[in-house]
Amino acid sequence: MGPANLIAIDVLLLYTLLGPLVLFAVFVLFDHLSLTDRTGTPRAGDTKDPALWSLQETIDFLDRA
Repeated sequence: MGPANLIAIDVLLLYTLLGPLVLFAVFVLFDHLSLTDRTGTPRAGDTKDPALWSLQETIDFLDRA
């Protein structure tokens, strides 16, 4: 096995192992950046994410609309 093959295998292993970590870091960065609006003030944290609503909260929201 020549040096070109070893380098190719090493690069594939690096991308396989470090790729998900780099993507996770990018997503964490975007999530952190979304915590503030354009003026730099924190967004209101009093509202609950609709993806985390319970069944009763969903029913209450649908009844309200």
